[in-house]
Amino acid sequence: MNTAAVPAAQPTNRASGAGTSAILCRGLGKAYRMYQKPIHRVWELLVPGLSKHTDFWAVRNVYLDIAPGSTVGIIGENGAGKSSLLKLLTGITRPTEGEVFVNGRVASLLELGAGFHPEFSGRDNIHLNCSILGMRPEEIDERFPKIVEFSELGDFIDRPVKTYSSGMYVRLGFSVAASVDPDILMIDEALSVGDEHFRGKCINRLNELREKGKTIVFVSHDMGAVKTMCEWVVLMDKGEVVGQGSAEKVADEYLKRAHERGNQRLSAFNRGGSTYPRWGSGEIEVHQVELLGAGGAPTHVFRTGDPFTVRMRFKTHRAGARQPVFGLGIYRSDGTHVNATNHSWRREPIVLDEFRPGEEGVAEVSLPALPLLVGQYYLTSYLYDHSKAAPTPIDQQEHVVTFEVIDADRRQHGMIHLPTEWRVGWTGPERKEERESRA
Repeated sequence: MNTAAVPAAQPTNRASGAGTSAILCRGLGKAYRMYQKPIHRVWELLVPGLSKHTDFWAVRNVYLDIAPGSTVGIIGENGAGKSSLLKLLTGITRPTEGEVFVNGRVASLLELGAGFHPEFSGRDNIHLNCSILGMRPEEIDERFPKIVEFSELGDFIDRPVKTYSSGMYVRLGFSVAASVDPDILMIDEALSVGDEHFRGKCINRLNELREKGKTIVFVSHDMGAVKTMCEWVVLMDKGEVVGQGSAEKVADEYLKRAHERGNQRLSAFNRGGSTYPRWGSGEIEVHQVELLGAGGAPTHVFRTGDPFTVRMRFKTHRAGARQPVFGLGIYRSDGTHVNATNHSWRREPIVLDEFRPGEEGVAEVSLPALPLLVGQYYLTSYLYDHSKAAPTPIDQQEHVVTFEVIDADRRQHGMIHLPTEWRVGWTGPERKEERESRA
């Protein structure tokens, strides 16, 4: 983790131009020099005027005005510049252009392990990081027991942090950052590494800081957390701010962009030709598998609850398959089997008899509302002859098409969405009341 302080007297980060803002950015940008070969860097140093690099702008043209006591989320796809922006706000890196003004003590939780000395114990790293944050020795001693208690590291607090797991790094880093009573707390996607129990503790601590009027800036891909926690959200793409506003509005724009890019990426992937196994007797060939969303539009990205249709186009090459059955298997990207279905395993099965050579057709399976939660999934298509005692494959294709599910609300966790109904009531004589909600 990285815990960084911005001293109150630092002129580059405090100025009259900041006014009453907690954070103010004007035309902020950060460029990194990119060299094709390491020796080119040396040539530039030795030969005046020689340029052998290209500039990569990780952040550019950023204007932000964050009010004290607000909670701001920064969202965007990987590589959008979110983490680079946080490093500029915390003073870890200097801007190439523009200005950034930060008013107050800043604590940050950035890359895993950054800001910790691997040979030092957890105890020593607490003292080191608290000192960097400007705390006096007596103040550190006073807060130390609460930091250790919050981290739940126990005896590990006296062991070198190089022996810590990623989750233990998160525990120590957040405990330090949130326990020093910062004016501004900045958090990268670090909390996604922690377990559910500790993540819950962190959310409670963030809510406490919000109630105390502290400013919180955090990067997250969890749209549910963003909508719950944030009053204002900043959307970044290719290093620039492309949207700002309420959590609901900006999160929807982010999901729209993710939907479009996901479709482009997965369409290209699915067109690339499968290297996965395919086998069968070949009388009938499933030559195309399409995914359709709302309104019958082709897509590879769905939201939880969207209409979902799989269309399999087939062609008969020769006679011989007497009772063919089309089927589909749905798998999560890690290979977890979610579901298998075919048109024979039904209360009213569809029975297919003769297929003539040269005939073409379509087999479809539809869901009015896709119950899958956020993640990446793939389909395996089955076509078996059920006229025999043991069904035999005609055309089975593993991993025939890949698709992605996004979920803006994150109201449930796991693999599938369940239409739950909750009731909570009081039964005592002094109060009889019942409330209910459905999802």
